[in-house]
Amino acid sequence: MTHLWDVLTAAVGERTTLYLPWHDETEYHLGKLVERAEWSAGQVVAELGGRVPRRLGVLMGNGEPWVRAVFTTLRLDASVVPLPLPAGLSAAEAYVARLARTVTAADLDAILVDRSVGVRVIEAVDAAVGVPLIDISEPDRMRPPDCELTGARPAVIQFTSGSTSAPKGVVLSHDNVIAGLSAITDGLGWVDSDVFGLWLPLFHDMGLFSTLCALARGSSVCLWRPTDFLRRPVDWLRGFAASPSTVLAAPNFFYDYMVRAAGSQPLDGIDLSGWRLACNGAEPVQRRTLVAFEEVFGPYGLRDTVLNPVYGMAEATLIVTGPDPASRWRSVYVDRDHLAPGERIAVVADDAPEARALVACGGPAPGIRLRIADEAIPLDDGVVGEVQITGPSVTAGYLDLPAEAQPYTSDGWLRTGDLGFRHDGQLHIVGRRKDMVTVRGQNYYAEDVEEVVRSAAGADGRRVVAIPWTDSEKTGADDLAGEWMVVLWETSAPQENAVATAEVLRQAVVRTLGLDAVRVVPVRPSTIPHTSSGKVRRSAARRQCLDGDLLVQNERKS
Repeated sequence: MTHLWDVLTAAVGERTTLYLPWHDETEYHLGKLVERAEWSAGQVVAELGGRVPRRLGVLMGNGEPWVRAVFTTLRLDASVVPLPLPAGLSAAEAYVARLARTVTAADLDAILVDRSVGVRVIEAVDAAVGVPLIDISEPDRMRPPDCELTGARPAVIQFTSGSTSAPKGVVLSHDNVIAGLSAITDGLGWVDSDVFGLWLPLFHDMGLFSTLCALARGSSVCLWRPTDFLRRPVDWLRGFAASPSTVLAAPNFFYDYMVRAAGSQPLDGIDLSGWRLACNGAEPVQRRTLVAFEEVFGPYGLRDTVLNPVYGMAEATLIVTGPDPASRWRSVYVDRDHLAPGERIAVVADDAPEARALVACGGPAPGIRLRIADEAIPLDDGVVGEVQITGPSVTAGYLDLPAEAQPYTSDGWLRTGDLGFRHDGQLHIVGRRKDMVTVRGQNYYAEDVEEVVRSAAGADGRRVVAIPWTDSEKTGADDLAGEWMVVLWETSAPQENAVATAEVLRQAVVRTLGLDAVRVVPVRPSTIPHTSSGKVRRSAARRQCLDGDLLVQNERKS
């Protein structure tokens, strides 16, 4: 077994540097970062009274201390457990409660923090979790402990972003992570001159493993904070274009957000010709997003091979499939009425009333085997089924979950829970199995409903989430008995205007999908729960409706 610490430290080269453009252009050579991690390892053991930890949580904002915390943990042969930061102070109590559940499930020995977290959050977490918090903002020059790097413990335990009352920890061994990092760089056609540019939070799997894959190849990383992009997207893009970054990974919402931002600010002077690859993953990739991004930024040097739709998950140490990085993205229009499990797709014209555009996410990444199956029975190309995977980067299971509850087939393939099909050698994702509902014999996917609402006139590009629903008592609407959809739509419009627009959006769903068992509910901005990558959390949104009686309130107001 090879240890991840050995892989990362062996990659130290002249050009392996962590750049922090937002921090006065600060940079850390990987060799210096390794040395500082050695000191931090000594500090951690000292503060634990000489005890070497088994598992360490990392609770920080993006920066050198976060990356150093990973190295520190590996130096101690402990498991890295990334912990999410709060999205804001409005739901601080719920955040602390969820974090405490994760800390308990992970059985942490301590949590590494730095000054980026803020005093209020530190105090609230410290009072709730019952484990030591160790500040490694600036490491003391302490001698590192003598630790045998056996690699017997997991390298990373990545808790899923949507974890609620029962957090699920994806256990990734050193072999898993090393294989996954190689799969990323090999799948992206990584070259020596490439530099990864990232603003995603490092506690997110796409942020963490993208950073590590570059460092493991002896390459550099330009690391921003999420707020650098979210608050001033065009300024961030100028900085990205001026940096040495050539590769970026981000979810679909990033590309939508940049298109909207470009409509209100001048782009003069931005040169995107140095941008080689832009990975779009972590949430459903939309064709309209790719088209709009190319139209807006093509005049500024964006090449037509830059956008790179990918499919991945923490359970596979990030990447599962990706297209040829030298080719332009592809899509296919299919009949949305023939996308149930076991059905063969029907390719249709792009202007057909029943057309749904699905973006190709490429073929399996190096080392990954993928099949479309019904239980453990593989299906033919063009037939919809569950996406199942196996390979050296795929987890052996979730932390402390009994064998019978682990998501594996009888022959050992990981069940992703995603439905998809293969077409022309490429994977196309249809939706989540659990987010499909059947109304009057017809199947509808939550993602399809969301895309119709999001694209309709009046939605204003706001966040939406479609929730499969079966509880008619919550609305008192007899006409919606059985399975149907509730769509939460964020808006800052006055109540009367919001209700009127919600009806327009509902009619768009009826007209486009033929789904009349649907209700669009306007909610306040920042109401819909979402992950750190921007992906909506449907189960949490549904629980929010149940716990908060949101639908009943909307019925009374309308």
